[in-house]
Amino acid sequence: MTGAGYETAIELLRYAPVLEACRSAPRSRRELVEETGTSRTTIYRATVALEERDLVKYDGDGYRTTARGGALSRASASFRATTETIERLEPLFDVVSHPELLDNAYRLDDPTVTVVDASNPYRVADRAVERFEERPAVRGVTASATDAEAFARAGPLLSEKSRVEWLFTETAFDAHETINDEFRRVLSAPTISIGIVPDEAVPFSFSVDEDVSIVGHDDRTGLPTVLVESDSQAAHDWLRRRFEELDERATPLETWIDERG
Repeated sequence: MTGAGYETAIELLRYAPVLEACRSAPRSRRELVEETGTSRTTIYRATVALEERDLVKYDGDGYRTTARGGALSRASASFRATTETIERLEPLFDVVSHPELLDNAYRLDDPTVTVVDASNPYRVADRAVERFEERPAVRGVTASATDAEAFARAGPLLSEKSRVEWLFTETAFDAHETINDEFRRVLSAPTISIGIVPDEAVPFSFSVDEDVSIVGHDDRTGLPTVLVESDSQAAHDWLRRRFEELDERATPLETWIDERG
């Protein structure tokens, strides 16, 4: 896009409330002033500019969007929603900056973001375990060492699931190589599939089942510090495909242990 193109796009975003108001029914300038909360001068300039670009047309009852104007109005609404999503994901970007997240963050529509604070450093870990408890089947990837307590809390829940498909990076699983025999027995259950993947293959920790979640960790403590949840279908499709790609590369846990001697 050229410099002039950016200027046009910015101007159209500035007039987006007017386009949106004119989309459902004709609006007079007085009605537009009331609906958008802007001045009469601004509305006059907006309607003149939009009419010159054939984005609205005056039909006697008021200004209404043309087909092109309606399409641009929907596009600007989508852009504003995406911008809001990116703003809400700021705590995640503080700890996860992998290009794959940056390229696909817009898919995490209307996210729920949980973060820790000084009063409750386990808030995110607690929510992650709650999610684990709530779902009859779970599927996901752990990219970094997890707090030992959170790991231990999740262990007994594994045998209650109808299906568990979980992948660990080598580093993440190495951090828990001291897990006890009982936990190893649970991991070998027929309803549980555990795989190990190379560290460099996994961009971040995530789960994908009924909805999706992405977790960011404190590298020093292993505690999760931010959890993002979204029921966006676009996010689900993205992370489901990503999980399937990683699963194809994974080495079954028992094979991986045997190969290490």
